[in-house]
Amino acid sequence: MLKLAEEIKDQSLREKVMSLIKDPHLSMLENTESKSVSFRESPASKRRHHSYENGLIVHTLATTRLAISLADIMETIYGTKVNRDVVIASALLHDLFKYCTYSMTYPGKYQVSKLGENLDHLSLIIMELYARKFPIDVIHAVAAHHGEGSPVQPVTLEALIVHMSDNVDATMNDKALFAAKDIIRDCLNKEVVVLPREISPFEVMAAKREGGCEAVRRRFFDKL
Repeated sequence: MLKLAEEIKDQSLREKVMSLIKDPHLSMLENTESKSVSFRESPASKRRHHSYENGLIVHTLATTRLAISLADIMETIYGTKVNRDVVIASALLHDLFKYCTYSMTYPGKYQVSKLGENLDHLSLIIMELYARKFPIDVIHAVAAHHGEGSPVQPVTLEALIVHMSDNVDATMNDKALFAAKDIIRDCLNKEVVVLPREISPFEVMAAKREGGCEAVRRRFFDKL
């Protein structure tokens, strides 16, 4: 994530982003639950897309890479100038405080934290960006990244790019997860709620495509 943040050209914005990534703490609130997960361990959701340890970082990296690619397309295909600094900063930070809204019941199983019962991750990151005096374009893009489910709709090109990138990665991973669960049920006769961290749903789909149920059993039976 820090390597992507280094691509932000504006020094002040780059330093703000890197400071938050290095130490993602809430300056106005404390999350003191003993079972709270850390940012680096956190899933991106409880049961759906990227619902495994460090899934939040994986989702953030994928979303940011997608956003940069969309910025490339907008500029090279559509001839529209994009503020890449805003795109990169917003994509990197859009889900940063999701980890505060989860607690771990046991490895691989997560629930909503007490803080998460009162404030959602979107409210937390908007509050923190405002407190740290981030540019309004970045705050808007983060606030609007859920599209119709956001408090505001994307009204800038940068906000739209971040929203679409977030949605594409979450949807793709979510659909792959459900497909992988179906494959595991059909090939291994096992029901799984959450895949272990070391098993990617994309790898399960690839194994089925390449070698059928035999390949799935050979690669994953002992891991599930």
